[in-house]
Amino acid sequence: MPIPGHRRSRTGDWQHRLQSCAVNQCSTFFFVSDETMPPASPFKLLSLCILGLTLSACSNQVDPNSPEGQRQAAFKQILGHSEPLGGMLLGRVAFDGEAFAAHAEGLVELIDAPWAHFPEPGESNQRNASRPEIWSDPEGFAAAIDAYKSAVNELAAVTREGVDSLDQVRQPLTAVQQACKACHDDYRR
Repeated sequence: MPIPGHRRSRTGDWQHRLQSCAVNQCSTFFFVSDETMPPASPFKLLSLCILGLTLSACSNQVDPNSPEGQRQAAFKQILGHSEPLGGMLLGRVAFDGEAFAAHAEGLVELIDAPWAHFPEPGESNQRNASRPEIWSDPEGFAAAIDAYKSAVNELAAVTREGVDSLDQVRQPLTAVQQACKACHDDYRR
């Protein structure tokens, strides 16, 4: 099977060259063509360079030291605890009362982590998923944060007594999930 885009040379095909390269114990692997390739125009080279720079500038990389980067890192840590909890609730992950309680405590430890990392509009040039309502409705956003914190604290209080069954933690975990969803519905794109 020929390699796409490779032309056969006049002296043999690419398989013959590959075999002869192996026989001659070449240290590098390349194809040599007897036909010369026409030189690329300066316009094409410049266009490729500009395209490469443009694409690299449009990357979705977030500066980890920016408010957006710190907020994303905090939410990923929270997700690392809430996903196993939700998995246990839905039966995707085997229920383990001790692990459930540990993840609930992990949410408590991170309860204040992301909230300080919402810069005022215009303070950051990082693209983010925050809606402007965070700043135009600060009381509503604060109430959503308080609802989340209250739900997490209630879940942790239930788990500190020991978790024997999902029925014991179903309502408090559902309250945490609903608090997250309510905030996302109102304040996240």
